[in-house]
Amino acid sequence: MKITIRFRGPIAREIENGTLEMELDDGLTIHELFANMLEHDSYLQNVWRDPTEIDRDSMILHNEVDIGITGGLKTILKDGDILMLLPLVHGG
Repeated sequence: MKITIRFRGPIAREIENGTLEMELDDGLTIHELFANMLEHDSYLQNVWRDPTEIDRDSMILHNEVDIGITGGLKTILKDGDILMLLPLVHGG
């Protein structure tokens, strides 16, 4: 299956066109996709150590819906799905 991951914010400047397209086995979860993504992208490895950090530091949209509504990192992906990672702003 083909999944598109769109990045916004500072990370988008480091990824070509702010987008990754990945070919993966059918039926993977968002957690498994992110683990695969981190395993193969050295820049992203420097930003996040594991998929739970991505979930903590970003709003993740799955086909334009917050994954908090669709099952979180356990959401099962299908061919053609689009994920968007929107960085959260933390202040203090």
